[in-house]
Amino acid sequence: MAGESILYSWIGVVLYFILIIAVTIKYYAKIKSLSDFIVAGRSLGLAITWGTILATWFCSGTALGGAMMAYLYGLRGVIMDPIGSGLSVVIFGIFFASTLRRLKYLTISDFFRTRYGPEMEMASAVVQILGYIGWLGGLLMAQSIVFQVLLGVNYEIGLYVATIFTAIYTALGGLLAVAILDFLRVFIFWIAMWILLAIGIAHVGGLGALASLGSDAFSILPGKDLEYLGYVGFFGILYYIASWINQGLGSLSCQDLIQRALSARDERTSRNASILAGVSYWIIGLTGGALIGLLGRIIVPNLEDPSMVMMAVAEKVLPPALFALFITGLLATIMSSSDSAALIPPSMFINNLLPYMTKREISEALKLRLVRLLTIISTIGALLIALYLPHLYFLTQMAWYLMLFVQAIPFIMGIYWKKANRIGAVAQMIFNVVAWIILGIYFYNQTNDVWAAFYMPGPLILPIGFIIFIVVSVLTQKSHPPKQLTPL
Repeated sequence: MAGESILYSWIGVVLYFILIIAVTIKYYAKIKSLSDFIVAGRSLGLAITWGTILATWFCSGTALGGAMMAYLYGLRGVIMDPIGSGLSVVIFGIFFASTLRRLKYLTISDFFRTRYGPEMEMASAVVQILGYIGWLGGLLMAQSIVFQVLLGVNYEIGLYVATIFTAIYTALGGLLAVAILDFLRVFIFWIAMWILLAIGIAHVGGLGALASLGSDAFSILPGKDLEYLGYVGFFGILYYIASWINQGLGSLSCQDLIQRALSARDERTSRNASILAGVSYWIIGLTGGALIGLLGRIIVPNLEDPSMVMMAVAEKVLPPALFALFITGLLATIMSSSDSAALIPPSMFINNLLPYMTKREISEALKLRLVRLLTIISTIGALLIALYLPHLYFLTQMAWYLMLFVQAIPFIMGIYWKKANRIGAVAQMIFNVVAWIILGIYFYNQTNDVWAAFYMPGPLILPIGFIIFIVVSVLTQKSHPPKQLTPL
């Protein structure tokens, strides 16, 4: 069975790679400018925009990580992702997508430059470049693990293959090819995950077996004594609130979501696609991740490595041909986020940082060549992090959480409060980052848990940062008049 499963899996993966090559070749010649590369020429219809948002959002963390967290903690473990992440996309679609699409920006840092000036533009660009390179390193490792564990390929060879393939097709195809592939990937992984779920439910004797897990497995409220993810009392409720806001608010202004909303053909498409993608994300995240993790409690109890619960369930219940479909779907979920992470660092560097480093005007043709070159270079940088610099990978994850503290409040208020100004934005950024470092050290000393130290400060810091933003903006209206949003 194992040898047959590997053979079928290889066939599925090779066919999937051929599909990627064909789509990349088809759309390569259509990219004539930086706008074509970053936002697909603002040409995407509802279905493609919906698909690319959903595919980008649904990554290995949602599938494998969501299954693991549900296996360990029940639905309480997936509040941050997919529940909080899906909430972020829905909120974005309702309140922000149309406005940003109307302004015709290329990146979210364009918004911060227009509304607050160069300091916020560069701060936004830097933290996102670092965050997405780190995320890409993790996604390349995830691809390599799929090659290693399920296809029998050496880990480093798998890492090199993932890097080369991701770098080349992303650099050549830009967002246009990536978006088309994302739309196709949606159906590959959706079908694969739902087949696994259906067969898994049949394997345990029906939905009644899930009910035997007890009501606590399906609760998203804190447990007894405000318990959440192993913490109780004050620490438990902080961690619980942080899990809602970290993605729910922090992801509102992330470039991968913004980029796709800006790529829609018009404002209505941007709004509707975002809302539909958020709802779809809840559906596939809960059924294709969390419920499989709960099934794992019954099918493969007492796993030594809970992070492998989805793969363990698949190996246990799927016949070879369907196991191959599962592997292809899993690889598709990882690659749909890998190419997005590969697009963002070069795009933001060329569009938002390079103009401050050179005095001469750069032609569109040169920008396009540079962004393609930097796509390859930044992907290689992510490979080096994955291979040789695990501590640097950890530091890049800090940059990911910095996005919440640097730009969440200025982003929201910059659209809905006319008095928001540069000094208020910079003041809250400085306070939030300094307070996060101080409180992070405190919570780490208290818990010896680096992730708790990352998350727990948020519910304490953001309300104060919000007040600082309001007060400083009001007090500096005359010396620093607010800049209004204007389209490019």
